[in-house]
Amino acid sequence: MSVSSLNVVKVSKAVLMMVPLLAAPAFADDSGEQIPGRERERRGAVLLEVSPPALDGSMYGVRLDIAPSMSGPFSFGLMGRAGQWGNSLGTKTRFDGVGASEVKLNYAVGMDGRYTVGAFANGTLKPFVGLTLGMEEFVGRSGKGPSESATTTAFVEPAAGMMWQPGSGRIGLSARVGPGFTFTDVRELDVRSGNLELRKVYPTASLGLLVVL
Repeated sequence: MSVSSLNVVKVSKAVLMMVPLLAAPAFADDSGEQIPGRERERRGAVLLEVSPPALDGSMYGVRLDIAPSMSGPFSFGLMGRAGQWGNSLGTKTRFDGVGASEVKLNYAVGMDGRYTVGAFANGTLKPFVGLTLGMEEFVGRSGKGPSESATTTAFVEPAAGMMWQPGSGRIGLSARVGPGFTFTDVRELDVRSGNLELRKVYPTASLGLLVVL
C-alpha cells in the first residue's frame, strides 16, 4: 500500500473515531423533549463540518458556521484545511505540469457562508448555496526531496450543496460541489523537475460529517 493510501486511511479512521464523540451530546439532547417551533426560531445553532481528502488539494478540512436561528436559512463562519505530500489527485486538479513533482497545501483559511434554500422530507434534505473566501499556501518539491518553492494565493469558491440530516436531527452529512478561482502574482512553482503552474480555475467537491450543536 502506498504512503498516500495509508494517509487517506489514517484520516478516514480519525473522522470515524470522532463520530461517537460528537454524536453523544447531540443524541442526549435529542432524547429529551422536542423543541417547539417558536423556540427553534429564537435559538441559534453551530454547524460543524469535518471533511476527508477533497479535490481542493486538502487531506482534511473543517468548517465552523454559526446560524442566528436553528430554523433560519443563513449561517456564517470560518473554515480551514491542510494537505500533505502524496495527494496526487489534489495536485493534478490544482496545478499543470505536475509530472514527477509533488505539491502540498500548507494551509488554507477563510470565511464561509451558506444560504439554505429549503427543507424537504421532514427536514432530512436541505439544499444550500455557499461562498468561501480565503488565503492558501502551496509548496512544491521534486520527487521526495525538500521543499523548493512556495506560493500564496487568494481564492473564491462558490458552491451548491446538500445537507442530509435524518429526521432533521443533529448528525448528518454535507456534500458540496462547485468551481474555485485563484488570484495571485506568483503562479509558478520552480522545482528541479520543471515548473508547476497554479490553475486559475479548478474543481471543488467534498463530502463531510455534519454536526449541528
